[in-house]
Amino acid sequence: MRPHDILLRSPSELDPVTRQAGEPGPPAIVQRSDDDFIEAVLEALRSEPGRGELATTLAATRSGGVLKLFQPVQKQFHIAIVEGVCDAPGEPRIDPARVESAGMVLRRIRPGSTVRQGWMRAAGKLRGWVNIDANTDSDQRHDPLPVNRLARKAVGPPAIARELAMHAAQAPGALLAEHVIPLFLAPPDICAQAGKTLYYGLVPTTSSDLSEAPGEMPEGFGASSAAFREHLVAPLRGDAMGLPWAGYTVAPNWRDTADLPPGSSGHVPALSVFVLMLRQLAIEFDAFGDSPASRALYAELESIALPLVLRPGETAHRTVTAGAFLCACVPILLERDGSAPGREMPESWPALGAAAAARLARALSAALGERFKGLQGRAGRFDMAGASYQIRAFLRVRPECGCPARTVWSRYSERFTIAPWYEGAAASPVLVPLPDVTDRDALKQLKPNIAFVVPPKLNNLLNRDAADLAEGKGGEPPGNPDLQWICAFSIPIITICAFIVLNIFLTLFDLIFRWLLFIKICIPFPKISSSNSSGGP
Repeated sequence: MRPHDILLRSPSELDPVTRQAGEPGPPAIVQRSDDDFIEAVLEALRSEPGRGELATTLAATRSGGVLKLFQPVQKQFHIAIVEGVCDAPGEPRIDPARVESAGMVLRRIRPGSTVRQGWMRAAGKLRGWVNIDANTDSDQRHDPLPVNRLARKAVGPPAIARELAMHAAQAPGALLAEHVIPLFLAPPDICAQAGKTLYYGLVPTTSSDLSEAPGEMPEGFGASSAAFREHLVAPLRGDAMGLPWAGYTVAPNWRDTADLPPGSSGHVPALSVFVLMLRQLAIEFDAFGDSPASRALYAELESIALPLVLRPGETAHRTVTAGAFLCACVPILLERDGSAPGREMPESWPALGAAAAARLARALSAALGERFKGLQGRAGRFDMAGASYQIRAFLRVRPECGCPARTVWSRYSERFTIAPWYEGAAASPVLVPLPDVTDRDALKQLKPNIAFVVPPKLNNLLNRDAADLAEGKGGEPPGNPDLQWICAFSIPIITICAFIVLNIFLTLFDLIFRWLLFIKICIPFPKISSSNSSGGP
């Protein structure tokens, strides 16, 4: 005998369109904001009317035509629901005893790509997002766990089975274990009343997982991209440029001139460009750092010779390498270190040939990539902006009728994106009642409930004359340098102060952003007096 094939699909009431077409639907994704949303969903699954009502809560928010899910911080939760049936006349529900385990995987699609990626582990390390081979993706027998995949390869007599399993383990990606999101079987009484074998699980939209791999620089900003080239100052693009105040010794006060706004009296455009180049090299590209990418970039700068101004009696230009000269200028112009030794400003920056400009661009791009990894840190599961995701459910069916254990997959869900944390959802805002600051009796009840330990110098600084502070007058503030203070406040009062300051700045910034119409909603309602809220007659 051969066991029936199994279909893993959404319940018909939750996906009428696909089922009318005669195809098994993908997992249904329900969006809820209930406090006890799991119990509410399970109760709705009991009956056909309940499942019909549940269909009205399917995730439906879209942005640019793409389904959008929300994060728990937005008080929205998403539950995937599937049912298992035998692919036989009448489609009887599968016996839960036949199922060894159930789960689902969440796969990512990078912006501009069609390749799916899985969140993988291997050898005790979190590898992060790894491309899934197209053949693997279409293999209905594939299992997320390597132990189950290798067990399927181990057939025949024991000695041959071991050799086959060892050979299969050598294939690329053979030992990668994909993160599995658990699917739970609905309670037996619910399945019995529904006449269905139902599974449910939470769709993750946020995670604290960090891969061992560092974050990746977003695509479209490589060495050959127009955006990258336009970001660079002209000399770093390979363009020739005359340098300001050639022959003079670079001094810290040049920085003040470089920071003058364009068009103002005394502004020197070439000096501003030169200082901007220093900033890009030192801060963005870490050109003078110790990483391999930094050293490679520095070596590329060292291949550029900058001619110095001819002195009396000289017939040939002296030169200085760009790497050494720019490195010496960093403490002078960026750190404003008056004790740093001065360097003579060269005459010009030469035009680079196409090959040299391309090498410099590649070195800059590689250094920026390393800088990005250092600042980004390890890659998080949902870090990539613009990525889309799909879920896919599976059942592991126990060995039966002499056939080995097998894995049965559902179709992929619709692609969806995840709303950023700051985006509003359908949930109501949190209400924070503020006390009436004009009611003296009410204010007396606001006892301090938070205290700050204030260092002596900070406390003395805060006790200085406000007019002196406003004018930026420095100097050592008066006071005992050996005493620190504990200052206690009322959190509601802190909240009121923050609320007042917030409204002032919202109004000021509205002159620029024109945002008050969207981010602030104020509506009146009658004041509730204490007599009305006492509960008495």
